Amino acid sequence: MTDNLRDRPIFICGHPKAGTSLLRAVFDSHPQLIVYPEETVFFRRFLPRSAGLDLPGRLRLAEETLIHIFRWRKDSPAASQVGFPDRDYSAIPYDQVNQVMRQLANERCHHAGDILSAAVLAYGQVSGLATPSTRGWVEKSPYNEYYTEQIFTWWPEARCIHILRDPRDNYVSYRRKHPDWQPEFFALNWRRSTRAGQENRQRYGAQRYHILCYEDLTQAPEATLRQLTGFLDIDWDPSLAAPTRAGEQWAGNSMFADQFSGISAAPVRRWREKLSPTEAAVIEQMAGSQMDEFHYTRQASGTVALAGRGRALAWPLRRRLARLSRPAPSLDHKDDRSDE
Repeated sequence: MTDNLRDRPIFICGHPKAGTSLLRAVFDSHPQLIVYPEETVFFRRFLPRSAGLDLPGRLRLAEETLIHIFRWRKDSPAASQVGFPDRDYSAIPYDQVNQVMRQLANERCHHAGDILSAAVLAYGQVSGLATPSTRGWVEKSPYNEYYTEQIFTWWPEARCIHILRDPRDNYVSYRRKHPDWQPEFFALNWRRSTRAGQENRQRYGAQRYHILCYEDLTQAPEATLRQLTGFLDIDWDPSLAAPTRAGEQWAGNSMFADQFSGISAAPVRRWREKLSPTEAAVIEQMAGSQMDEFHYTRQASGTVALAGRGRALAWPLRRRLARLSRPAPSLDHKDDRSDE
């Protein structure tokens, strides 16, 4: 069973605050899936640091960057838990996860991706989620869409789900975490992430790379989730309508402190109240072609003098904008920031 599962990953892709956490929570309690409870940032964090390491070195790195979450406790937070005070995995013994991960990696490690599958499957075995009916494992990290060539090389049976959100709502949510992100920078970043998803679907086919709109998931959840179960070849299960994290009810990941007991459409079109007309117009002008393709109606009137606004950008943002004009990041990209 383990050998088959190693090669059946499901990667959740998309821009930060686009709904990637909601999608992971939706799958979390499905009886045929093992869903890792936190993002691993495997391709952007683990992989660059693992270059040149032997297997023991990679496993030590995995302890630090992949399975460290099982040391997290609410009552006595670990150093790596800073920023995530609500997480508690005390019910999952870290030492057992580490032991099983090492056993699986020593049994088979054909490539660095086998370390990730060993970590996820170790969590599944120790937590009791791995059963004869399990059909795959799920990892969610924003920007996974930039690493599909490596994903499908290592795991030809992999499936990717790219969740896309109206960029105006996406910006409203994400700038609460990164207030220095001006709409120009965000629109370029969203546009590049979305374009990567479009190119992936064209290159690998809709049978392997699925693009999902956040608004469809929140406004027509059952119909949308039934599409996803077909894409993943898993059975429909009532748990899909009750998002969880590591089996516990998930209260949402809103930057507005919203608490949800299920899938909620409350965040949809929040931008109408939270964005100025100029901010909305900037995003619509810069991300307009992708918005049109995915039927996000543009409402701002007129155009914005982006060149004039560009002169007002702070120097760090101007540097970021210049970087975003370059090709998508390669496997040695070193952005370790968690976008949970």
